[in-house]
Amino acid sequence: WAFKLTELIGCVVSFVFCLILLFHKQRTLIICRFNILAGTVFLLRCVTLVVTSLSVPGKHLDCKPRLYHTPEDVLRRASEIAFGFGMSLVGVNTCGDYMFSGHTVALTLLNFFISEYTPRRFRTLHIFVWILSSFGIFFILAAHEHYTIDVTIAFVISSRVFPYYHALANTLALDRIDHERTREWFPMFTFVEEGVRGVVLNEFELPFSSWIHNKLFLTIRTYLPRPLASTKESLTPEEALSHTSVVDPLIPESRQIPTTDKAADVRVSKRQPKPRQDPDFVYT
Repeated sequence: WAFKLTELIGCVVSFVFCLILLFHKQRTLIICRFNILAGTVFLLRCVTLVVTSLSVPGKHLDCKPRLYHTPEDVLRRASEIAFGFGMSLVGVNTCGDYMFSGHTVALTLLNFFISEYTPRRFRTLHIFVWILSSFGIFFILAAHEHYTIDVTIAFVISSRVFPYYHALANTLALDRIDHERTREWFPMFTFVEEGVRGVVLNEFELPFSSWIHNKLFLTIRTYLPRPLASTKESLTPEEALSHTSVVDPLIPESRQIPTTDKAADVRVSKRQPKPRQDPDFVYT
């Protein structure tokens, strides 16, 4: 039951992370960064699984050899593990994948992303998530599903990859003179962070509010009747010919609008400065 409790804790932390993604303005960039980091760490885990062989850490684990006669059987088994996220809660039981702990990697990365992409004033949330993850890692060891070295290496790798990546992104490495070297060493980083400038601000919005404004509201606005304007565009060709552009000396040239002669005379006469009444001088 301890290992299942670890997976339940992972589901809770994942739900919190999904809520943050739903309301964060930079949700696309965060998803890309999470996929890059998680993919990098789990790719390294695939290498360590091949080159490292450890004995079963607990007697309760049933590690019998399995035979896969066709490539279809291998792909079917791989799809079961992938779509089940390697969780025993959905019936995925694996054996031999000990170096290093994938559950610890997931909990650690989720914690770092939640702490990074929420405001610092959400300290209660940060503490709550880290306490949950600490208990989750403890239950992995208590259930004898991994060795201590598996959990330790998983935590060290995950906790170093995240700050190194973000330090590289926040220092605008792609804007330096030797950015070509960055492109060669980190091609995926270059692809994702090409248009990013500095630290990502933690700003939130309603889900899809930008799409609703840009697509729905603007589309509806095009079908609504427009109010009459005082420019030539709102007039018929005959009315536009009877209008002349009269320059008002008190209005900047950029704000001049074409008006009729009569209306212009009235408007200009109202804006003409009145002569100052001098008691010693009589105007005639």
